[in-house]
Formats: sequence, structure tokens, C-alpha cells
Amino acid sequence: MTSDRDDAREREVARLDAEILEAVGRGWDDPLGDIAFDRLARDVFAHQFRFNPVYRQFCLLQGVSAPADVGEWRQIPSVPTGAFKVGRWATFPPERDRAAFHTSGTSGTARGVHHFDTLALYNAAIVASARRFLVPDRERIRCLFLAPEPRMAPDSSLVHMFAVFREALGAPGTAFLLSAEPGNAGVRGAAEIAAALDRAVADREPVLVAGPAIAFHRVLRESARTWGLPAGSRAMVTGGFKGLRTSADPASLAAEIAERLGVPPELQAAEYGMTELSSQYYDARLRAALGLGADAGGGLVVPPWARVRIVDPAGGSEVEEGEVGAIVHYDLANRGSALALQTSDLGAWVGPGAFELRGREPGAEARGCSLAADLWLGGA
Repeated sequence: MTSDRDDAREREVARLDAEILEAVGRGWDDPLGDIAFDRLARDVFAHQFRFNPVYRQFCLLQGVSAPADVGEWRQIPSVPTGAFKVGRWATFPPERDRAAFHTSGTSGTARGVHHFDTLALYNAAIVASARRFLVPDRERIRCLFLAPEPRMAPDSSLVHMFAVFREALGAPGTAFLLSAEPGNAGVRGAAEIAAALDRAVADREPVLVAGPAIAFHRVLRESARTWGLPAGSRAMVTGGFKGLRTSADPASLAAEIAERLGVPPELQAAEYGMTELSSQYYDARLRAALGLGADAGGGLVVPPWARVRIVDPAGGSEVEEGEVGAIVHYDLANRGSALALQTSDLGAWVGPGAFELRGREPGAEARGCSLAADLWLGGA
């Protein structure tokens, strides 16, 4: 038996989700404007203030006692991503959980959890951005994921994203090529990847090779072979190396992918996301290489259903274009948790609606999909 409060929450969820899905569906061709984004973001904030008691207490401590105190989306209190390690950041009770993705971490360290009562918003955001920045020129492509099967890593948001790719974008031959068992993936994974690349070359079938930077680096290190992947092949590289036992320069890795796989740097798309977010950011180099035009002057493009602020980590004021600051995300697809997130990632605006990553705040812990991949690959 449901209460009146439960019924009210479900009605709000249905309305908000329909509006957010419509905004995502409009994509870049008819993007959500600033006025519409502001209204919807404040509606989502009001919902989260009402139904997420942990967030409401956080807002009260920030001096926001009611949704009416927020005059525009920039004033929505942003939650540090580390807060997902404590408390339950969800607008719905545990019995409504549809999925829960965990942040990366080493043995014995606390891991943040992002709870979902539906994957509809998350999956819609994944597909919309991937279609625009990874496969704008074709309906499907054979995908080779440098990651374990979803059943082997059910709490990984990166693996879930790849599973969505498989269903929405994947052509026959799409495969996950790593083991999730620490210590086993280095040899087994390299052999499986070599065989998959051989098949792509033999079939003259373009592929999308996607995975964390550390996985590309480790896999290429395990073999001295080279492949000339068919024309139209591309790569998606996510994550970095900071805080890991293996290190490499991103430009050097791009050159190695070009030399060893035959995928030129302009067809290597960079992706940025995190477990606490539902949306992803890509650079537009692949679109530009395909003659489809760049969305902005380089950097990672902010999707129309999200906004980003780059702020002084100490004072919270926005920095000027080109200056480095902490990245704050406002993601409508995060309806069930926290719309506004403050990260320890540093960035700088490089053009309208596009930013570059500039490392992490001093003392910030190592985290992200490359840390997970380092564990999948045995950490050698």
C-alpha cells in the first residue's frame, strides 16, 4: 500500500522524466535553451530537495531552506562527489532500486554508490552522445570493448555504458575482451583482443575499440604486433593515468594507437564521465575528421541537457575563460540522485560550451575507470 507522499513522488517522477527524455531526444539539432534548462533544473532540484532527505539536510547546511531560495540553476547547491561514499543520495527508497553503480576503489577503501530507480534517463543520455560523437556516420559498428562482460562487473557504470553501446550501436562481432578476475586479464585479454583485431582485419570490417586509457596501454604493451584496422575504424579512450602504477603521456598513447592499431589520432574520441553522473562528455575531433563539423573550438562538449561551471575551488566564484578551476556539473539525467555535482577534477573553458581537463586538485584521491581497469588487469 502506497502513501500519499509516495503517490506524489511517482507523479512528479513521471512528469520530470518525460520532460528530461524530451530534452535529451532533442539533442543538438534543437537544443534545450537556457530558459527551458533553468526551469527544468529548478524543478528537478525541488523534487530532490523534497524527496532526498540527505540532500535536503545538505542544502539546509548551505543556507538553502527551501527550493524558492534558488533563483536560477547556478544557485543549486552542488554535492561533492565524495559524498556518495556516505549516506544514500537517492530520491526513492531502497526497494525501488533498479541498479546501483559503484565508484572505483582499491581493497579496503570506501566506494561511492549511485542508485537508480530507472535506467531510462541514463541510457538515453548514453545513446544520444555516443551516436553524435562516436558513430555519426553509421547506424551500427562492430565494438571491441577493453572491459569485462556486464555479468562479471555488474556494479561498473563504464561496463554498463558499453552494454548500452552493444544494444544500441553494436554490429555482429561486438565483444567484451577482458576478464574481471584480477591477475588473469593481462595475458588472456591480450590474446582475445589480438584474435578480435585479426578478425576485423580479415573481415575488412571497421571497428570501434573502446576502453580506459590504461587498458589500451596495457594491452599494447602485452603484444609487439601491429594491425591495420579497416578504414572507418575508430577508438574511444576514457580515463587517465593519474595515481596509477602505470603511466603514459596521452599524446604518446594516441600515437601508439595510431601506429599499432591503424586508427589515426583524429579518429580517437576522448570521453569523460563518472559514476556519479548520468551524462558523458566527448570531444568533437571524430566528427570533424568525418567532415561533419566540430561542435566547439576543441575540448569536451557539454550536452544540451547539462551545464558546467568552472569555479575557484576555494571561493566558488566562476573563473574566466582559459583559467583553471574545479568542474561543477548540472546534469538533468541525474534526476534520482543529485543534479549538481562538484568534482575534484580541474578544467578550463576553451570555447563556447567546451572545456579541457587540467588534472585534479592537489591531494585528490585516484579514481575513475582507469583505476578499475588497473584492477581488472592485475595492477602490474
